[in-house]
Amino acid sequence: MSSILDYIAWRGDLSLEAAPFNEIDALIFCEFAYLKLKGIVPEEVSSDGISLETAATLFFDSPDVEVRSDMGIFFGTEVVNLFKLMATTVRYKNLRLCGFVEHSDDFHEKQFAALTVLLGDGTSFVVFRGTDDTLVGWKEDFNMCFMTPVPSQQEALDYLVQASSRLSGKIRVGGHSKGGNLAVYSATFCGKKIQKRICDVYNFDGPGFELNINTAPEFQRIRHCVQRFVPDQSIVGMLLEQDGEYQVVKSQEIGLMQHNLFSWELDGPHFKEVEQVADSSSIIDRGVKSWLHQHSSAEREQFVEAIYEMLTSSHATTLSELAEHWKSNPAKALSALLVVEPQTRKTVIQALHQLFHTTRQELKLDVKTWFQEKLQEVMPTLET
Repeated sequence: MSSILDYIAWRGDLSLEAAPFNEIDALIFCEFAYLKLKGIVPEEVSSDGISLETAATLFFDSPDVEVRSDMGIFFGTEVVNLFKLMATTVRYKNLRLCGFVEHSDDFHEKQFAALTVLLGDGTSFVVFRGTDDTLVGWKEDFNMCFMTPVPSQQEALDYLVQASSRLSGKIRVGGHSKGGNLAVYSATFCGKKIQKRICDVYNFDGPGFELNINTAPEFQRIRHCVQRFVPDQSIVGMLLEQDGEYQVVKSQEIGLMQHNLFSWELDGPHFKEVEQVADSSSIIDRGVKSWLHQHSSAEREQFVEAIYEMLTSSHATTLSELAEHWKSNPAKALSALLVVEPQTRKTVIQALHQLFHTTRQELKLDVKTWFQEKLQEVMPTLET
């Protein structure tokens, strides 16, 4: 079983000229975009930028390297190790980086980061970061179930339009998790002129949209460029309205942990694929979609606001802080949840109960269908 780190060790001595850019390279840079590169990679998108090797030197020699290397509870040190390894390879070290921006805005409930990679083959790769460790980043994700566009979608569109005006040649766009959603959204609504320059759109386990943009003419113009990948037990990448076509990747993890790109298995320069997502993924997908269809946008918003109020009642601003509060003083953390308005608690409890009930109904239906299929298989034998 090989992972992206194995791929870099195996493919690192080959330039992109010798072995052209592929979906694994795209996934690596989508993971790379989670790094804290402010002050290292120039904010302006240009045809110059800074080499990845030089950026690594500045990163690891910086006095705040420990702060930069703290990626939160979901990433550990894997992304930092990825950066260190990439900087030693012929394949990546001379590629140039530019246009790094990183914004987190509690008032507007926005978490956004992006990066442009000049690939040296006449093309550029615009990469959007997925959800980071901040609670406001997760809040914006939840907002997607009742709002289009959310602030990061609009900023992604503005970023792509601006980047394309400063670059020549073909453009690739991609991202992991929310970043995948931003890649599809920006490539869909950036206009015909820019769409003609886009050759690939990579969506790695990104959620869909509140509104079904798949039938929109803007999406139809770019659909042939979109490559969507989900792990075999995908949860995040099956949420909301999605285009029906996707590739299923084998993962070394189970459940939600499959969202971690380091768990995705490779077969040489490609993903190790399976035929379809697991039954558990389909059941959760149907359950969540059924729950969403049963509730208006206003009801979804009320639920999201209630959940966020409960999460921030301890005054934590990141998932790491939230986890630390529960670990160090679970009684105090629990008491913080209990002091929220009674109506808020009631809203959350009722909505979660309905969601679990709907998913349970989908599970029963799935089991019933399975038995019916098996019965049909054995009937010819019983009749003889």
